[in-house]
Amino acid sequence: MDAISITALASFFSDEPKSLQRGENHYKSDHVEKFDYFPGELRGVVRASMKDKSYNVVVQLGEKSITSSRCDCPRGHYKCSHAATLVIFGIHNISRTDVECQWRKKKGPATVKSVDEMYPPPKDYNPLTRSITNDDRNWLQNELKTCGQFTGMYWLLSPEPDVQPLPVPSVEELILSPAFLNENLNVDFLLDKLKISVQQQQAVERSTKGQRHNPVWHQLRKGRLTASNFGVVLKAKRVTPSLIKRLTGTYNLSGVQSINWGVIQEEEGIKALKAAKQCEVVDSGLWLSRSGVLGASPDGLVGEDAIVEVKCPFTQRNATIAEAVERKDFYIKKNEEGSYKLQETHQYWHQVQGQLHLTRRDLCYFVVWTTKEALVLNIKRDASWIDNLEYLENFHREEILPRLLGANE
Repeated sequence: MDAISITALASFFSDEPKSLQRGENHYKSDHVEKFDYFPGELRGVVRASMKDKSYNVVVQLGEKSITSSRCDCPRGHYKCSHAATLVIFGIHNISRTDVECQWRKKKGPATVKSVDEMYPPPKDYNPLTRSITNDDRNWLQNELKTCGQFTGMYWLLSPEPDVQPLPVPSVEELILSPAFLNENLNVDFLLDKLKISVQQQQAVERSTKGQRHNPVWHQLRKGRLTASNFGVVLKAKRVTPSLIKRLTGTYNLSGVQSINWGVIQEEEGIKALKAAKQCEVVDSGLWLSRSGVLGASPDGLVGEDAIVEVKCPFTQRNATIAEAVERKDFYIKKNEEGSYKLQETHQYWHQVQGQLHLTRRDLCYFVVWTTKEALVLNIKRDASWIDNLEYLENFHREEILPRLLGANE
């Protein structure tokens, strides 16, 4: 006989007493809408307690114990209360001689509800002992800021930025401008308007410091080809829809675990560089090319001639550099002299070279940080790489702009 007993129930939910208690409440509230018993398995539908929703539940049974449970609810991969409800129902409704059984809750007669019953007025209840002040909001915002991650509540509490004119027009602004529309969507006209002066380059960099925390940075990056994607374009054998989606920002990567890890730990890499080189690192904004279609955002600037780029590899986060280098897909390798070197075939090489050429600096401190140690490589600007800038600008003209204009959707 399968383990449909109080002993098996108590043993399986021993580490989830609240689920067991809630399961009893579900059972007493008659929330089981469907119940099927097969040898080794219970299946059913259990209604949620606080909302008009039902969940499919499966409980696997062994001879002496419950082996697992699964439910469609948010806690369904754990031992949820709906699974407990199904077992409790089985204990009360399956006899020792039952082989298979099915039970469906009979639907009662439909009742007509008034509008007031369907949409009752909110209760006059306030759990707060006093009104919320601006000091309370500021305190909460500062507490959320220390979490080291972006939260929706932190964004909601952030003060509205002062509306100031952009140092240069955004790509979107130019595309929607009456002047461009009057030119019958002439791409050459648009490219001419995107060109910027050296003074505008410097103004853009100053106004976009803070990068992802700065809305101006997001506005001016949109529609432009940035250094983090230079390698992707240069290594692409053909232009695919997924490539275009990546380049035009259609994919939202903010929830990707490896991306979040790199963002959160970037400051640790900066600290490691400061300790290793005894240098000061200042924030960097967005550096645009004179054509206005390419951009680069180094992780920091050192002096007048160096930039900083920090990588925190998620898959190698708990490895030493020596251990990480042993992996074939790792971007750092040892050369013949035994020194570490960034592979020139990797997209990070193109990212760094793009940053060096757009910032017109000669040296990049390339930091690889793990929880075990940090490595700092000195990467010099490669003069021969500059030819790639023309290719990237042509790619933007031929492949990205038409998509932004809706020509090849």
